[in-house]
Amino acid sequence: MIYIGIDNGLTGGLVALSDHPGPPIEMWPMPTRGKAKGNEVDALALWQIISKYGMTSCGFGVTVILETPGKHSPGAQALCSMWDSYGAIRGVLESRGIRHHRITPQQWQKNMLPGCAKGDTKPAALLRAKQLWPAESWLATARSTKPHEGLIDAALIAEYGRINKL
Repeated sequence: MIYIGIDNGLTGGLVALSDHPGPPIEMWPMPTRGKAKGNEVDALALWQIISKYGMTSCGFGVTVILETPGKHSPGAQALCSMWDSYGAIRGVLESRGIRHHRITPQQWQKNMLPGCAKGDTKPAALLRAKQLWPAESWLATARSTKPHEGLIDAALIAEYGRINKL
């Protein structure tokens, strides 16, 4: 079984983990494409990423753990963008019959970042990811200079799914 954690949003990411402890199999920043104003999730590219794990005799050999967006955001446009991304991702998963679980940020953070104060989740997530996978740089590309928060969160979401056997 492969667990793919998805940090929802245009700056989110996807991380695939085996059902056995170990380093991430693959990591991808959220695939996006341009539209008239800004970007949106590229549903076809998302499907191509997930489908590479293929079918088994029991269906897809993958379980996706998808972070649901919250109801609050710094602005209406950001909130609409998050829900639009979430809808595109869910559309791919549901239309292809891919096993998935929807979890809130609070669910995985409570388990993966115990005792973390609200507002401190990003530094705590990076620290936890470095503890779990010390060899990972968490850079989105070779040219990146700082860790990609979407990849870090996606990895912890996938790990939450793996340890909870979702």
